[in-house]
Amino acid sequence: MRVSNNILSHNLLRNLEQSNKKMVLLQNQLSSGNTITKPSDDPVGTETVIRINSTISSMEQWKNNASEATSYLESSESVLSGMTAMLQRIRELTVQGANGSLSNTDRSQIAKEVDQLNMQFQVMANSQVNSKYIFSGSKIDTPPIPGSATVPFTLTQWDGNDKVIEFEVGPNVNIGVAIEGTKLFGITYNADNTENSSFFNTLNKLSTSLSSGNETQINEALDEIDGHLDNFLALRSELGARTNRMSTISDQLVNNTINLKQNLSDLQDADMAETIMEFNSVNNTYKAALSVGAQIIQPSLVDFMR
Repeated sequence: MRVSNNILSHNLLRNLEQSNKKMVLLQNQLSSGNTITKPSDDPVGTETVIRINSTISSMEQWKNNASEATSYLESSESVLSGMTAMLQRIRELTVQGANGSLSNTDRSQIAKEVDQLNMQFQVMANSQVNSKYIFSGSKIDTPPIPGSATVPFTLTQWDGNDKVIEFEVGPNVNIGVAIEGTKLFGITYNADNTENSSFFNTLNKLSTSLSSGNETQINEALDEIDGHLDNFLALRSELGARTNRMSTISDQLVNNTINLKQNLSDLQDADMAETIMEFNSVNNTYKAALSVGAQIIQPSLVDFMR
């Protein structure tokens, strides 16, 4: 079978073109550091890369949310810790006030300290973390107790609600990061739809009882304070459990993100040493093909007529 120069030329050009395309691909991989430089290089791999990148982006956002949530939880715990210490101090004062050997003057001095702590509780009820009111429920931009701290204090307006601000830290995973102020301070509604607080009522009752020397009411207030302490401790325990869970989630997000980034690297990062060797091999083949092709196709009619 006779093979014409046209066929030889066509085959040579086709092979050279394929080698040239291979070299261009390898050059792009070397310059970008990626094995996939455009979707047509690997359609299936490209789809996987897009999916992994999307997942990593979501995890990075969840990590940021978890970090902010942890800060929120820790700050809330700090405020609750301070409140618990104050309430324990009030209990100590109540036990002192229940001592029958105290004079009315002594009890009046104790009442003054209780009043000061009452005012501080009003201030701390409006505590903020990153400009968010932590006891207002989902109404984070509104202080739950309007106005200034006063004594005697009877709550008639609570501007928070019984919902809890949540942070998304995973697919369909939302965790509350605050304590409901309505639970903490025992917020209820009166017949006229105004708010009431069993907690602040107890503090007012205690102060009045100390000032009047009513030992029966002082002992009643002591029982109520013990109930509020139990409530504070239970809510702090709940907050601590959320903090621990958030810490676990944060660690999982960090580990999962690292693993996904490693998978992405294995999928799309070029092995530079191997790519350089392959490029040199293709380049040498290309040069050899040019040299051999020049010798094969060189003879023509003019050459035979010499």
